[in-house]
Amino acid sequence: IVLPTGLGKTTIALQVIVDYMQNGTGGVLFLAPTRVLVNQHYEFLKENLLIADIGIVTGEDLLSKRKKKWMNSVVCATPEITKNDFARNMVSPNQFALVVFDEAHRTVGDYAYSIIAKYFENTNTRILAMTATLPSEKEKAKEIVTRLRIKNLIERSDESPDVKPYIQKTETEWVRVDLTKEMKAIQMCIKLALEERYKELRKNGLRLSDNKSLSQLLNARQFVLTQNRRSAKPLFTAIRITYALNIFEAH
Repeated sequence: IVLPTGLGKTTIALQVIVDYMQNGTGGVLFLAPTRVLVNQHYEFLKENLLIADIGIVTGEDLLSKRKKKWMNSVVCATPEITKNDFARNMVSPNQFALVVFDEAHRTVGDYAYSIIAKYFENTNTRILAMTATLPSEKEKAKEIVTRLRIKNLIERSDESPDVKPYIQKTETEWVRVDLTKEMKAIQMCIKLALEERYKELRKNGLRLSDNKSLSQLLNARQFVLTQNRRSAKPLFTAIRITYALNIFEAH
């Protein structure tokens, strides 16, 4: 499921979980990359599922406590601790009929999601993957789909005809804070790395403005992939760096 933030991915997951619980086919594992997200999902499921045995497993728990928590019908957990406990045989992947991967775009390389997915390669366990965006690079998107054994991909945006009527008006309040001395040093390093990529792209013939906006980089993708392949690596690196800078400065 590819759906922008705030448009109901967790609610969709809830509907699927309810269906599996009613059929009594096995347990449910709900994975999220951070403790904060895991706690959010845990509280949401606890409020909306009419069952008592919902557990939460993170690195904050001792081994002795985790073993008991893994016995719940529904378990919300961080990927790193799940990977480690699978390797320790503390919990068997076979006990789960459904696994939900939140922020599924992280299932690349040697990230814990990739390793966890391998445990379910030759099983009948259903995988529900959720993300707000798939990577723009075709190979990375293909890697995610392959690793998670995705057979059906459903994508919507806030402009989709079947979604747009239900979009609620939101207001954004920006709170400006001063960066610390250490953060300013990191910011400078990120900006220097971005400037190096811009120099390389301009050298390769791309006309880019000095405002270093993400939109102009995204708009250049098609041209680079079809007519200027040597610029592909610096362009996609610049996109990643710009994302990193935006997150660093605005979160």
